[in-house]
Amino acid sequence: MKTLTKTLILAFFVIGLTNCGTTFFTLAPDEDSNLEMGRSVIEKEDDFALSAISFEDKTEREFMFYLYVQNNNQETLLLDPKTIYVKVYDENKKQIDVPIIHAVDPEEQIYVLDKNIQERETEHDVATGLNIVFSLFNTVADLTDNDKNDAGEVLENVVIFTGNHIGEKIDYDNDIDYLKSQKSYWKNEVLRKTELEENEDIGGIFYMPINPNAKFLKIYIPLGKTVHTYKFQQIAS
Repeated sequence: MKTLTKTLILAFFVIGLTNCGTTFFTLAPDEDSNLEMGRSVIEKEDDFALSAISFEDKTEREFMFYLYVQNNNQETLLLDPKTIYVKVYDENKKQIDVPIIHAVDPEEQIYVLDKNIQERETEHDVATGLNIVFSLFNTVADLTDNDKNDAGEVLENVVIFTGNHIGEKIDYDNDIDYLKSQKSYWKNEVLRKTELEENEDIGGIFYMPINPNAKFLKIYIPLGKTVHTYKFQQIAS
């Protein structure tokens, strides 16, 4: 379970547990928006692209947005989530002097999950091998100790080995199922690097790390030859 614990800590998309000492944040549009299906949606359009964004939810460390993009131009439009960034501002809307914050790169998340899956598989193989070795060692020791109760001791070793093996197998299966489900989420639900031809569109989720000191923020979305910006107010709760 050690690998899974590390993964849970690193995973960007796990909702933070309620903690009386934790400050939570939400976002509200700081410019004109429309209410659609309970969501405040901001739209931008020019000769190059149409885009729309809505704040969806938050995790312990990130804001989650839904972004829709349509290519209005004859030239191919490249949408790369990792190029999306945010600038943060104080209560007077003066920019806070911190490094630019970029959206979470889904390709990096998929890579990390693949690596965690491989590490957990290796850990499982090692644990299984060690369990077998120690079981055989104990069995040989019991058979050579001149004890008349060899059969009982061997049976005890078998029971211990079986229990350890089953426990590790259950943990392993749960860990792998969880990691694979997260990989599937990042592959299929989160917005990924995409080329759009004229009139083609796409929509999906992206994650933006939270700066707890911000009162306002402006999100920049590079879309080929144009950049669409969206303004939000950050509210602590």
